[in-house]
Amino acid sequence: MCKRILVILTVFILVFSTTKTMAKQPNNHKSVTKNINAVKIVRDQYGVPHIYAKTIKDLYRAYGYTMAQDRLFQLMMFRLSNEGKVASVFGGKYLDLDLKMRRDGYSDQEIKNMIAKMDPFSQKVMAYFAEGITQYVNEALKDPDHLLSKEFHEYHVTPEKWTDVDVLRLYMSSMTVFMDQEQEVQNAAILEKLTQQYGAEKAEKMFNDIFPANDPASPTSIMEAKTTDQAKHSRNVSQVSKEVMEAAANLVKQRRDFEANSHELGLPLKVGSNAMVVGPKKSKSRNAMVFGGPQVGLTAPGFIYEVGLHSPEIDIEGSAFTGYPFIMFGATKDIGFTATAGYGNVVDIFSEKLNPANPHQYFYKGKWHDMKKRVETFAVRTDDGKTRKVEKVFYETVHGPVIYLDENTHSAYSKAWAFRGTEAQSWSAYLESNYAHNLNDFKKAARKYTMSLNWHYADKRGNIAYFHVGKIPNRDKRVDDRLPTPGTGEYEWKGFLDPKNNPHVINPKAGFVANWNNKPAPDWSNGEQSFRWTADQRVQQYIDQAKAADDITLKKINDFNYHASLVNLRTKWFKPYLLEALKNNLDKDPKYEEVYHYLKDWNNLNEDLNKDGKYDSPAVTIFEAWWSHVVQNLFKDDLGESYSELKPIIDQAYGCGVCLRTFQGKDAKSPIDNDWLNGESRDQLILDSLDQTISQLENKTGENMDQWLTKVRTTTFGGSSFIGFPHGLGSDKPIPEMNRGSENHYVEMAKKGPHGFNITPPGQIGFISKDGTVHQHYADQIEMYANWKFKPILFTEKDVKANAESVDYLQLKK
Repeated sequence: MCKRILVILTVFILVFSTTKTMAKQPNNHKSVTKNINAVKIVRDQYGVPHIYAKTIKDLYRAYGYTMAQDRLFQLMMFRLSNEGKVASVFGGKYLDLDLKMRRDGYSDQEIKNMIAKMDPFSQKVMAYFAEGITQYVNEALKDPDHLLSKEFHEYHVTPEKWTDVDVLRLYMSSMTVFMDQEQEVQNAAILEKLTQQYGAEKAEKMFNDIFPANDPASPTSIMEAKTTDQAKHSRNVSQVSKEVMEAAANLVKQRRDFEANSHELGLPLKVGSNAMVVGPKKSKSRNAMVFGGPQVGLTAPGFIYEVGLHSPEIDIEGSAFTGYPFIMFGATKDIGFTATAGYGNVVDIFSEKLNPANPHQYFYKGKWHDMKKRVETFAVRTDDGKTRKVEKVFYETVHGPVIYLDENTHSAYSKAWAFRGTEAQSWSAYLESNYAHNLNDFKKAARKYTMSLNWHYADKRGNIAYFHVGKIPNRDKRVDDRLPTPGTGEYEWKGFLDPKNNPHVINPKAGFVANWNNKPAPDWSNGEQSFRWTADQRVQQYIDQAKAADDITLKKINDFNYHASLVNLRTKWFKPYLLEALKNNLDKDPKYEEVYHYLKDWNNLNEDLNKDGKYDSPAVTIFEAWWSHVVQNLFKDDLGESYSELKPIIDQAYGCGVCLRTFQGKDAKSPIDNDWLNGESRDQLILDSLDQTISQLENKTGENMDQWLTKVRTTTFGGSSFIGFPHGLGSDKPIPEMNRGSENHYVEMAKKGPHGFNITPPGQIGFISKDGTVHQHYADQIEMYANWKFKPILFTEKDVKANAESVDYLQLKK
């Protein structure tokens, strides 16, 4: 199978089965024969469709049709994974993924019941979108050699017709796994293991340092110091047991396998995203601006789909996750908006007390209750192409599906989502946001959204706003929300907090709001994931730059993003400590002065400006190696056998809060409890780690520090997904690693209308012909993305016309 998609750029013209004419040249609209009842679809020079319809019905039907035309195999893979049917096509490797999706998902009837309760407009849009996908499926089945992409033929997948149930399930399943957590069980196992190693008192200190209940030094998106009415919790009840260690090991393995298989299917589970809104106070033009960078992985086709939707009722341009009929990141003539993952505490794990005489009964509010039981049948494709049937029994308690059950130890854990049963409401809220004309409209939609996101807003009037959205349980104050909650009934949720009191800010004094999945406001807890919201948090990169800047433009915001994408995040807090220690000890080793100057002159970025395939400064190599020794020297001896498990939590992608608090000592806003330095001075640890680094690098590369250059780390779109799997054929073109959005969009909300630029790699159209011919817009944005180039966002019909590559007229079926 050929992966070199950039070598093959033969133009592939998608053929409608209905009457239409393709413009032969980008601006040759005279050759187009217009059908009065058809929907006009203009493709720009990057293949992005701009859909013009006379009615809402035709608009969303054409949208579904066009998305299927561009991404049908991707849609089918997401559908199969969400239905728990991947193993029926790709074999037993994916059975565990199917089991989890079916265990935690909804039946068709349950989804139909949810749809029946939605507002009529949402129901219609969902149905129209499904009808459009189905129309393309019907046409493709009649002409599969031309209208079905290579993957269908290679993997022997037959596309199916779509309904509103499929549209809602795709949204529900994908959004749920973005915020699905089982960390409480792992936390409890860590605490139990530390207790066995060091005793309860020392274990508690270690645990609180690594998982602070609330780090007051953590940067917040709302920078005005205000407290929220979210209750603080303390542990006044036993929430840890010896049995939890085996449960955690089992669940962690399941989670890793699930993530690995989901990645191969193109489902991004390790999500992030950054965003910024800038108001007139900071803006050079005095217009509000919005920037976003959803981090959902690099795959080919991409997970994000761009479109322009135009009818008498709506005029919007933007993008969303593939399979969503609404826009998540975009703008109308009135408002611009984007979103990031909220990491709010919307999921709890309950530890169930089982009946010793019957492991399928649990104790709840003074009585033994039978678990709900259901049997699901799974089809699994075998190596010889046949199918075997596998039956699996699932259990459920009053809290939710049982995610772990051990009949021997009589232990079980079930999962409760705060938003369970309200996903359709969130779907409608997103659609409603697309039709907002002002801040009040947008705020109403935000308050209806029950899943955990951060919504960011800017408008042509100069307003900016930020909403941390989601349905937050009112938890029992006796329970430590970092650990599993006892499920016996005494510690149930006491309803939910009023969404009006969720963290939010309108036109903040700072003149901007920045978010990189960080803490929204002081005293706001995210429970079991508290290690992500600490004093060392990556959002500081955006906050520092925005605070220091005036007369901000879209270009300057892109400069902020460039810096944040390439910076070594640990340099923010820890490089000054290293430089200080070196400066105070230059006389102790002649090599220290050389290291000092390399580090001092380094801009903290992993750049290769001379394009020699290596990062430009030896400081990159020195600092990275030094940091690795720092973490190991700080924690390995103290944590012992727990170190390997805790290292990814301590030194994680968002920051190392316990490291910073250790270095700050008594100056920390929340000083550490355990003496991680073991009586040693901070500077001594720093210099010991540097001595190890110098010795290591000299042995590896020689004594000439000029040669201590690190090879540029690269990645590809869909690299590992290409082997054995299925959501697309990927790309093998390497690009430099960047801590950056999978897509970037920058929009200024001028009074006369929005303008801006974006990049949505690898390309708009994920279609490869049966013979292997790759569509010209399959990967045409990869090189641009790698080199920080962008394309204009086409908001007006005039701009669309000026940049048109083709004009089609789609006749929709009655």
